Amino acid sequence: MIPDVLFGVSSVVCFALPICVILFYRLHRHASLIALMAYYIITIFHCIGSATMPPSPDLSNGWEVLYNYIEVPLMMLALLFFCPASHRHQKLHLFIALFVAYEAVIFMFCGFTPLASLCVMAPGLLLIVLYAHFLFLRQLHFTVVHGKNNGRLLMLGAIVFSYSCYLYMFYAYFFQEKKDVTNIYAWHFFSASSAAVMMSIGLYMMRHRIRQLQDLKIARQELQMLFQG
Repeated sequence: MIPDVLFGVSSVVCFALPICVILFYRLHRHASLIALMAYYIITIFHCIGSATMPPSPDLSNGWEVLYNYIEVPLMMLALLFFCPASHRHQKLHLFIALFVAYEAVIFMFCGFTPLASLCVMAPGLLLIVLYAHFLFLRQLHFTVVHGKNNGRLLMLGAIVFSYSCYLYMFYAYFFQEKKDVTNIYAWHFFSASSAAVMMSIGLYMMRHRIRQLQDLKIARQELQMLFQG
């Protein structure tokens, strides 16, 4: 019992770290980091509201399914932070809108059922893992060549690591039909907690760069308003 409680408390603390870094350094001015912060907030509530620790998947619980509906779009919005080019922003915004529309269709036909979680999370997790890997490899090349943005690389590494473990857990639960996945889910939760610490360190390393990018964005908007006027 005591190890389970310690595991739960340590997980909540780990998930709270990125939130604290974002708030303390006022990084929430960047919209995609608000989505990242919201992701960690709902993850904490998911942790606290679970009947067991580490949480075990209970897809007959409507709140668990609702968490699955929310999680993928939030993480996709967070990935906007790693796509500085405006045309990539537009494509990812369109893709997020299409995925939310897809979720609405799934909700109409399946509601809050285990089948809904399967239909939402199977493509959602796969897309996050594939796109995060693409962004990670691109950032790795940039960091090696230019020796910059190590924090951004660490943040992407945290997402790749966490969601790769999450995808394996999901595959084991639904497709290998390992219904007793307590150990697998515990490993997923441990990886997610470790990734949250990595994310916090990456955000701390990127704090000055994020402020510079936000100030540059505001300056561009002011220049655009000046010349349009």
